[in-house]
Amino acid sequence: MKVIDGTNEPGTTSARVPERSLAASARRAQIVEAAIETLAESGYGQATFVRIGQRAGISSTRLISYHFGTKGELMDAVLEEVGLRAHRTISQRVAGETTAAGALRTRIEAQVEWVARNPSSVRAMYEICMNDRDAEGSLRYGLETSARANVEALEPILRAGQESGEFRQFDTGLMALTLKSAIDAAIVRMARPPRLTLTQCVHELTVLADLATRREK
Repeated sequence: MKVIDGTNEPGTTSARVPERSLAASARRAQIVEAAIETLAESGYGQATFVRIGQRAGISSTRLISYHFGTKGELMDAVLEEVGLRAHRTISQRVAGETTAAGALRTRIEAQVEWVARNPSSVRAMYEICMNDRDAEGSLRYGLETSARANVEALEPILRAGQESGEFRQFDTGLMALTLKSAIDAAIVRMARPPRLTLTQCVHELTVLADLATRREK
């Protein structure tokens, strides 16, 4: 199909540009979603443009290459989309809280619940972080990126709690790392025997956070 530039071709209008943009965005989203499912099901090594195209119902890999020039670009888009989904869901939950204690409790609940309910997205992110490498063979991401994001999300809540007098005085960086590590451990316990339920993990984590941060009387 010929791509028509509405500014140069007779009989066309600029109204077609938004239409093409919407179509291109929809196609990109379709490819990213197919990549997430392929990564989760088959792993990074098997997540080729051919497999991703088959899952997306695309007959030619050239269409994927048109939107994402390389596998690395597509993996970047997957990580960005997964991160945005998690951020939107968790942030919306936390936004309704009026206290630091409530925000901390709700963030922990929302994060663990999001991981438990979105296994394909979590697996896709893990596959990319642990396998995507640059030209020199070094990991492009590793798990440090997501770990840093989680710590950076927790620290402002902890600082706000200290400023409001809800929380005792402690090193907010160390506390954020501690809570982040506890969350990671709980997520593992949900996946590996002896398994804990989502409810059990959330309860233990929120009790831990409350006991660790509450103001001493």
